[in-house]
Amino acid sequence: MKRRHYGRGAAFGLAFTLAVATGLALAPAAHAAHGGVPSVALTEPDYLKWLIDSRQPVVVVDLRAVREFRGGHLPGAISVPIAELDRRFAEIPTSPMVVLYCQCPVEEAATAYAFLESKGYQNHVVLEEGYDGWLRRRYPVVK
Repeated sequence: MKRRHYGRGAAFGLAFTLAVATGLALAPAAHAAHGGVPSVALTEPDYLKWLIDSRQPVVVVDLRAVREFRGGHLPGAISVPIAELDRRFAEIPTSPMVVLYCQCPVEEAATAYAFLESKGYQNHVVLEEGYDGWLRRRYPVVK
């Protein structure tokens, strides 16, 4: 029976590989813990449009101010301004899928996402590119 002998170099290589893999797996959490953007699940505007067009069950939540919501919003969206989310989050059903959007930096949408997650929401996502991405694609808005 042959025994293989791995020198220190091989052991170091394995340990280094494991350390890098572990670091990469924990990177989003570490980044969020140091003031970065919390990890969020994102959905693309094309997918949300498909959900809406095919009448799939989805709750679309506009996090912008009421004045902006009245100026135009995604079809079927409900208005829960981010400034009121802590008081009004119970208006947002926990199912089916909840899609959050705003016309704000991703950090703000991520904060709303994390808040809902802390309240037990498990099936929610943030619309990638937000309201601006929806408009750039010339998708319909309701006024």
